[in-house]
Amino acid sequence: MLQPLAEAGCARIHIVNRTASKAEELAASWRDSGVSPQTAVTGGSLADAATPGGWNLVVNATASGLQNAAPDLPPGLYAPGAAGYDMMYGAQPTAFMKQAEADGAALTADGLGMLVGQAAESFYIWHGLRPDPAPVLAALREALQAGQ
Repeated sequence: MLQPLAEAGCARIHIVNRTASKAEELAASWRDSGVSPQTAVTGGSLADAATPGGWNLVVNATASGLQNAAPDLPPGLYAPGAAGYDMMYGAQPTAFMKQAEADGAALTADGLGMLVGQAAESFYIWHGLRPDPAPVLAALREALQAGQ
């Protein structure tokens, strides 16, 4: 997740975890790799996740969605026009997506598109053909909403 964000031009990425030292360790590992030195990567706890002006994008990569819950996030995370992205997906908006909208995110999305996109890339690697993920994404979204 870090590399595509850095490649997309993110100037700063802040990784948070319930255990700040784990987030700081991951951030240090990324910095030490030298992959994207133009992107400042820091780490900390959930309690210090807010930043003046808010973030443009907040990504939930926790398993909290498996219990239909959202992480306990502090207020003030979202900048005007910001997005909340949950790597989990389901038939309905996830608890994180609902929380993000209530906290001021202008946009929310779930991880179904990422799942389908990764499958399409895997197919390309194995078969040399790049499938269009849009019809698969639409069919999966429809099946989820139908309860299948």
